[in-house]
Amino acid sequence: MIKLELEISEVEYETLLNLLPKVGEQLRQSGNPVGMLLSNGMSAGMAKRVLSTLSQEQKDKLAADLINGSSQKIIGKTEEVARQNGVGLKIASLEAKVR
Repeated sequence: MIKLELEISEVEYETLLNLLPKVGEQLRQSGNPVGMLLSNGMSAGMAKRVLSTLSQEQKDKLAADLINGSSQKIIGKTEEVARQNGVGLKIASLEAKVR
């Protein structure tokens, strides 16, 4: 087995707003407070205001939760791109952690 580790140095947090409605339930299950707000019908405008008030650590946690909630999709896309570039592989897992 090969372990590949990526470190993300910058995230455009505003672009995460597009994902919030799709992964609100996953965020709620992870205990992320934004997930609780989304499940109560928070609008995109309010989500943007909430995002602007979060600390860097909270934004990173939100990004990690969104990545983890979408891990199967990310794995599938990564495997597809690898195949298109002549590399057949199967990714066992993907997990984002805040450092």
